[in-house]
Amino acid sequence: FCQPSGWQLFPERNPPTFFVAVLTDINSERHYCACFTFWEAVESTQAQSHPRNGDGEEEEEERLSPVQPAQLFAPKSLVLVSRLDHAEVFR
Repeated sequence: FCQPSGWQLFPERNPPTFFVAVLTDINSERHYCACFTFWEAVESTQAQSHPRNGDGEEEEEERLSPVQPAQLFAPKSLVLVSRLDHAEVFR
């Protein structure tokens, strides 16, 4: 809901985003959700130990990309849910 493109790590910090969504419950009452998403730096961790197979030999390590950045950015969302329709106040 807050991160429609999914939770992914990015090599660069993206600008913050803000949007308001309206949810309607079973009694037709509206709830306004103000979603603020920003990007927080996280350290990239790589496996220190290598798994071994039954013969005690190291298995080949699979790599997703040839070079991994030292610092990545993860999305973090704050959501305010209200019954009041005041989008500018939420911002």
